[in-house]
Amino acid sequence: MKNISQKIKHLFEALLTVLLFGMQTIFEIGISIGMMSIPLLPYVWLVLTNENVANAFWFNVEIMLFAKQYWVGRIIAFIGAAVLLVAVAQFLWSRYKGIELIQSGLYSKIRHPQFTGIIILTLGLTVIVATEFTFINDLFKNTGLWLLQVLGYISIAKYEDWTLQKKLGDKYSQYKQNVSFLFPIKKPKRIPELLYTILIALLIWLILFIFPFHLIRIV
Repeated sequence: MKNISQKIKHLFEALLTVLLFGMQTIFEIGISIGMMSIPLLPYVWLVLTNENVANAFWFNVEIMLFAKQYWVGRIIAFIGAAVLLVAVAQFLWSRYKGIELIQSGLYSKIRHPQFTGIIILTLGLTVIVATEFTFINDLFKNTGLWLLQVLGYISIAKYEDWTLQKKLGDKYSQYKQNVSFLFPIKKPKRIPELLYTILIALLIWLILFIFPFHLIRIV
């Protein structure tokens, strides 16, 4: 029964992560369609409306991989993808080895590197969109949606913290004291970890909102 409940919990976390990851898009083509939708959620709409899914998909792939004006966002997104892949590979290997609490590699620097990788990846995709937008309303909507995603990932990660704390007790408490939550930045002792993480997310959002993205666009 315990194993079944854990599998249900992990499935719920995975579905919520996919839903958050599917919220944002790079370009809007009719209904929101874009490479941000790696879970391919918006493409379901194209299937239902008999649109050409292949054309929409490859259009976004071409933008993501080859459009030279989006080079900054592309670099950030690739860094995030690399962090995510390494974290997932390390997690799966540790599970195979029967390790309950991973404390090596990326997990020695950040407690939830898989979410950190997704946050960096979505940040890069957001920069790609922001490089294209010229209207402040579009920029606010795009960056604001990224911030909502990050707050969602923070919530999932805190829930994972809570479940691991219940399961591992003092062992996880010690791990939490030595390893950062989502961002590899040492927090001041007087600021609660959750508040500090949200403040970092808000700071990144503010930089995104005021940054002159036209300066990094290559035409």
